[in-house]
Amino acid sequence: MAAYSAIASFRQTLDELLDSAHLPPHVPKPQIESLRDKVSSLQSSLDKIPFVPKLKRDKMKDLQNRIREAIYAAQDEVEYWIKDDSPHKSDEKTMKKLEDGIKLVQEDAVELEEEIRNDPKAQNLFSENAEQPSFNFSGKDKIVGQEEDFKLITEWLESDEKSRLVIPITGLPGIGKTTLARSIYDHKETRKQYNIRAWVTVSQDVNYQEVFSKILNTMESKNYQAGHYATQGDEQTLLQRLHQELYNLKFLIVVDDVWDTKAWDRIALALPDKENGSRILLTTRVREVADAVKKSSFLHEMKPLGLEHSWELLCYRTFGDRLQSDEDDITTFCPLHLKDTGRIIAEKCKGLPLSLVVVGGLLIQERVKIEYWKRIEEDTADAATKGEDSYLEILALSYLYLPGKLKGCFLYMGGFPEDCEIRIQKLIKLWVAEGFLPAPPTDQDVSGLERVAQRSVEDLIGRNLLSIRKKSTNGGMKACGMHDSLRELAEKECGFEKFFHARKKYNQELLEETKFKRRVSVHRNILMCLEEVYDKTRTITYARSLLYLGSHHHHPMPFFLTFDLLKVLDAFTCYFIQFPDEFLELVHLTYLSFTYNGKLPTKVTHLKKLETLMVRREPKIIFVGASFLPDEVWDMPKLRHLWFTETDFPPLPSAPRGDKILLYNLQTLASVDAAYFTDEVLDNMPNLRKLAMWIESPEKLNFTVSKLTKLEQFRFIVLNPIPGKGVEVGVESFFPKTLRRITLSGTGLPWEYMEFLATQLEDLEVLKLKELAFNGSEWCPWSNYDMKNLKYLLIEYLNFQKWDARARNFPSLRKLIMRHCYELEEIPQDLGFIGPLEALEVVDCSPQAVASADEIINEQEGLEKKGFEGRIFSSWE
Repeated sequence: MAAYSAIASFRQTLDELLDSAHLPPHVPKPQIESLRDKVSSLQSSLDKIPFVPKLKRDKMKDLQNRIREAIYAAQDEVEYWIKDDSPHKSDEKTMKKLEDGIKLVQEDAVELEEEIRNDPKAQNLFSENAEQPSFNFSGKDKIVGQEEDFKLITEWLESDEKSRLVIPITGLPGIGKTTLARSIYDHKETRKQYNIRAWVTVSQDVNYQEVFSKILNTMESKNYQAGHYATQGDEQTLLQRLHQELYNLKFLIVVDDVWDTKAWDRIALALPDKENGSRILLTTRVREVADAVKKSSFLHEMKPLGLEHSWELLCYRTFGDRLQSDEDDITTFCPLHLKDTGRIIAEKCKGLPLSLVVVGGLLIQERVKIEYWKRIEEDTADAATKGEDSYLEILALSYLYLPGKLKGCFLYMGGFPEDCEIRIQKLIKLWVAEGFLPAPPTDQDVSGLERVAQRSVEDLIGRNLLSIRKKSTNGGMKACGMHDSLRELAEKECGFEKFFHARKKYNQELLEETKFKRRVSVHRNILMCLEEVYDKTRTITYARSLLYLGSHHHHPMPFFLTFDLLKVLDAFTCYFIQFPDEFLELVHLTYLSFTYNGKLPTKVTHLKKLETLMVRREPKIIFVGASFLPDEVWDMPKLRHLWFTETDFPPLPSAPRGDKILLYNLQTLASVDAAYFTDEVLDNMPNLRKLAMWIESPEKLNFTVSKLTKLEQFRFIVLNPIPGKGVEVGVESFFPKTLRRITLSGTGLPWEYMEFLATQLEDLEVLKLKELAFNGSEWCPWSNYDMKNLKYLLIEYLNFQKWDARARNFPSLRKLIMRHCYELEEIPQDLGFIGPLEALEVVDCSPQAVASADEIINEQEGLEKKGFEGRIFSSWE
């Protein structure tokens, strides 16, 4: 329902306008206040409709369409007022008409809300004190009913056939092809058999340069970890590089979501057949592709699940958070009074795992009331009558049942490309900038909106509409994605709701109604260099967002689009040789990101609404003493996130300002030269939560980081570290006690400081120590202190020889990574017995350290420690 998103966005605009210290004189305040009151009442009415009975849905849909159009019209008028610098006054008749339009739909909303409240089918659906399911960050899909599929494919992978085998997995959309391939790819025994493994998703609109780059970027081998291989170059260069890297090596490559044989033929050229037992798993929903690519008699076609396995999977997705062990029978966790209805629902999903997973996301919202489950049963039964389209109808229920406050978040995913992996922190910033999230409680601090966005991501994952694609170092969420079929649903609804238009290809038709879409995404950046595409896109003048989502484009990008009302401009992957002056006319911008090597003009500070500013440099070279920010950045009080590849930070303005805190809302600052920072500078950004700094060489620091009492992430890098010399700073002034993540490089701190981190930083979860971050020959925490909550420890290029530690010193550690510690005598054997430890990775350390790591890994594998993985990459071999 884009209606709710439109209301929330417009209400935020009106609130900001009325709260402004300097309301433009040409903006009629009484009319703005009247509009705000009507919009607030309308939002309140919609909030009171958690469920719409079937017979009222057409009426509700019509109302939502009228609400959306009324809000859009009023928002356009008001935002043109704000943009217009001249003393413009809107026609009173126009304003009266807009107000009357909103009033009319508000009255209709109240009437419909009352009808639904009195409808028996909308009553008694939700428990007053319903148990909230605990959120699961595992990011892994459980295999249910596909154990035999797993066994068959694994046997083919392990066969004695020496030639390169292509094993196609085919079946209906949502049947579980990718889930099955992923479980095989990640299996411990599979990992052991290959010199190199890699995974790439192809999709319909294939870009071979990106495909080859992704394979190189995800390749893991016995000598190098993922990300080692160079991934720059044109398509042919990358194809040849990939072929060369794989030559004479036994590899496993998963090529996911192939749509035609032409795509496979091109990719296959990069995958050599050296008669060494290499294997390729290929997934496709197109049977003809599967038939064409197989080189053996084996083709695996996945079948729908039977009823018992369907019921098991539905229960797993509905009650999985209650499991105590993998041995538990998940179906026993379903209350007895819900079982019969639940089994009927499972049957209506026709054995399709995606349908079962999505319906599980509906049922998990209410695990007590039979009335709610009966409504789901009724809707799935109707969907099941739609023949071949029944699974699409079931997926559509996931959108139908979403609360209004989440529908905009779901629709937003329809603007992204297929199989896109999206960083969650970026998604949060975009949603906050869009303004369609519900306002946080007034008593929350400046990060309240970010927490609302974070909860929205978690809610969509909990409803099985988003999936975790990558986990962060502390085990949380780092990147998410959406199943193709769900993304297609979101894209389809975006069309109905005028929410998003995606520019995908050169010859894409631009319909007349597209010109009224509120957001535009570009899936291939180079398209906007083509005159015909560019001219067509310019006609979408009502767009509030423009997102460039293709790979980095290294050619100069023009920017003369006529998006006067733009709020979000994400051009992070576009390189501009000159700063586009047109940016400075976009007075409504709240989010701006792009690639540019020059200094920003002073007038960028005229963008008073700007909350997120991200500027990437290409290439990533640090210029010491160069500031790319104008001094007037201190006059941008709404800034929440300020990110540069590198820059000096301007000094505080000399003009008197009393007790005013200049950058009160700033939460992220990266990456800035620490040389010119003072305590007074930090006093003017008290709400920082993420801070990344660098300095040319180790020297005395003139500021106290611990003044930042809300800081959670801190990165400090010395560009030119000096052995035996460290930055001059007191431990208590350098590390706020609120820190959760620390990255240090070149700081040369004494190991004695580590005791403060262990005893005073109780929330510390991630610690990355790089290139002489600490100086000294011994780190001996054994009898002195424990790092109780540390989950991730990286030690890289440190020159210590002795490490005296036990498992009790790191009781929560999940991942230990040691890289290039050439003088280390031994990795303590007892660390292998840390209960939660999931991974030990050692890269090019001393032969003694490698040998001790090998002993730890062998010992843990001998004990069959569940979930443990040891990996050694060594040039000594």
